[in-house]
Parts: sequence; structure tokens; C-alpha cells
Amino acid sequence: MQNKYIFNLILASILWSLIPAIVVNLFDQLSIFTILFLRFLIAGIFFFFLALLFIFFNNKKMNDPQMRILLRNLFKYINHRNKRFFNVKFIYYYCILGFFGIILQVIFYFLALKETTIAFTMIGYQISIILVAFYEHGVEAEKLDFFKVLYLIILIFCISIISHVQFQLYQHKQPVSISFLGFLYVFSMAICMSFLNISMGKESFSKEEIEFSNRNKNFKMVKLLFKISLVFLTGILFMIPFLLVVYFFPFSMILTKELMQFLFELTILPSILIKWEILFLIIFSTVIPYLLFFIASVNWNPYYLTFSQWESIVMLIEPIGGILFGVLLIGEFFPLDFLIIVLFLLSISILLRYAHESRNKVNALILLKYKFHLFKGLPLKLLKLNGITRVESLIGTHDLLLTVKTNSIKELYYLINTELKTKLEMDDVEILFMTQINKLETI
Repeated sequence: MQNKYIFNLILASILWSLIPAIVVNLFDQLSIFTILFLRFLIAGIFFFFLALLFIFFNNKKMNDPQMRILLRNLFKYINHRNKRFFNVKFIYYYCILGFFGIILQVIFYFLALKETTIAFTMIGYQISIILVAFYEHGVEAEKLDFFKVLYLIILIFCISIISHVQFQLYQHKQPVSISFLGFLYVFSMAICMSFLNISMGKESFSKEEIEFSNRNKNFKMVKLLFKISLVFLTGILFMIPFLLVVYFFPFSMILTKELMQFLFELTILPSILIKWEILFLIIFSTVIPYLLFFIASVNWNPYYLTFSQWESIVMLIEPIGGILFGVLLIGEFFPLDFLIIVLFLLSISILLRYAHESRNKVNALILLKYKFHLFKGLPLKLLKLNGITRVESLIGTHDLLLTVKTNSIKELYYLINTELKTKLEMDDVEILFMTQINKLETI
């Protein structure tokens, strides 16, 4: 295995795939808004205090004051503008992600589970992947190569099989609910999920942040914890005006009923909080999976494939697990022959996604430390190398920051191992992070 932290992503996806099997038994007892409120409020508070704890221990062991992480600097960063997301301030960016990407997505997710079945709800993941693929192709961020097209065809085929099975069961008076409203919930969930997947990758980093994370590795973890806490808490905050709209403009009887139940349950939250299903959702389906993702992200060694690429590969584990756990844990009916076909095809699609991602172009930031006598004319030499588009000076453990764009991972490592380390005798070369791209502008 090329990177041991891949197991973090797999385990996190498996834990997330348990959510449908856990919540369907809660729907008869609790409002979906109560489940949402407790899950993300407590998780958001937990991540915020965990970030404070990281800051405390980091600052305690750092003798150099310039290496200490200050909470006021983190709050200062959220007032910066995100140049990759309509130039809005980061605080607004987090609010948008929190409500539209997470809270609204989970509302539609839960409504789909209530109105249809787990298997039918899981096609929302596949629809989302298809929507994101066409978006990336449309903005020329990713090309549709052979493996990608085959991958999308298999997903469409799986959607057709699951829909056919559910419709046939409904026609034969099986205990399966399927309706236009249910499909609308699934499609709305897919749109919100697509928005989250696209927007999460549009976070810009200031040079100051890059330099500080270069000197202090703890900063990256603190920033992630701080970010997700703000996303969760602002998402919950913006759910309140949404509920007011539902209350004063009851356009949906289902949402109005859920809201009335939620208002009653606010008075008995402590007794609800001790339910094992709620504790499971908070601890094992929110806190632990996100921590696994953060640990992997911070420590990821982008050998061959990047963190974001592996994240997209393992994304299908969640719908696979959701369907399987729905059948095994709560006895949801799904014909065995069709179940085997769907699980097999989704597993094959993971391999096709891997084949596609391994051919992608990459965008990388590389840190260099050079020998002093080599500096004369070095920036110009670096800019002449194929793939290097920008050279910036740094102060800290490294001397230069390179922006690199290559056609493949293989080209990237040729640049590092042959051009930089061997020919230019660079002392220390480190890949800071890489993000997937596919079509590059000519520099």
C-alpha cells in the first residue's frame, strides 16, 4: 500500500455508510431537525475546543514566540477573501458550505430515507458524482477519458438497476415506498452534495498561511479543526431562518410536522442526547470520521496519488456500505441477484476511478532548500524547467516555494528526482500539497 493513511479514508467512509441503518429507526421517535441539531452542534463545539487544545499544547512546547499559533490570527484569516470562491470573505464561505453543502444536504438525505428506501437514497451519491464530472468537464477542469466515461456509464447503469428494482417491488405491493417526491429529495440531496464537493476544493491560501504551515506542522491540523467547527456551527445557525420560513410559510406539510416535533423536543434535549443512536451519530459518524480525514490530510504523503484523488476514489464506499448495511442490519428487502450485481458494479467503478485518477494532471506546491553557492541565477534556471510556473522566496526551514503544473504524477517526480535533486543539487525538496487538475492554461 502506497500510503497507510488510505485506511483512514476507507474507515471513515464505512462509518459514514452506517448512518442510514442508524437513523431510520430514529425517524419514528425524533424529528430530523433534532437529529441534525444535536449531531452538528455538539460536533462543532467539540472540534472548536479540540482546536483550542491543540493551540494550547503547541504554544506550551514552542519556545519561539513566532512559532505559536494565536487564536486571533485564525479569526483574522476568516476575514480574508477567498479568491477562488467569488472573492467572498472566508466567514461567508464557511456559512455557505455549512448550510447549503451540509445542513441542507442532510435534510434532503433524511427526507429521502423517510420517503423512500436506503438503496434508492444511495443513488444520490451516484447522481452527485455524475453531476460533478460534467461540471468539471464543462469548466475544462477535467477531461472525460476512456476510464472516466466507462466509470460514469456503470454508475448510470447502477442507478437504472436500483430504480427498476424499487419500482418493481412497489408494483408488486412490497413494503417499498417510491414516489416523485422521494426522487425529488434524492436529486436535491445530490445537488447539495455536488455543490459541497465542488466548493470544498475552492479554498485559497495566503502566502502567510503557507509560510507558517511550513514552519509549524501543527497549524494545518488546527486550521482544519477550526474550519470544520465554523462550518458546522454556522450551518446550524443558518438552519434557524430556514425553520422560520418553514413555520411562517408552510409549503410542505412534512417539513411543518418535523418542525413542530423539533420545537417540542427542544424541551427534552438532555433525555434525547443519551439515546445510543444519537451518541453513535455524534461520535462514530461525525467526530471520529472527520478526525480520521484530518489526520490523513495533514500527514498525507502524495506519492503517486494525492489526498483529494484518493478521497474521490473511496467516495463510492459509502453508498456500497449504505445498501449493504441496510440489508444486513435492518432487513431492508433487496433481491439477492440484483444486490450482488449492484455491489459488483460499484466495486468495479472504484477500480475505474482509480485508473482515471492515476492518469490525471496535477498542480503542486514544492518547497526547496538550496546550497548558498548555487543561488546565483537559480530562480531563472528553475523557471526554465518544464512544469515550474512560479518561484517565490521563503523565510523558514525552506528557501523557495515553487508552483508546478505537470501532465502526470510521473512527470512531477521526474522533475523532483532528476531535475531538482540530481541536476541542480537541491538539498531538501518537499511536496507541500497537490490538487487535481486536468486542463491547464498555457503559461
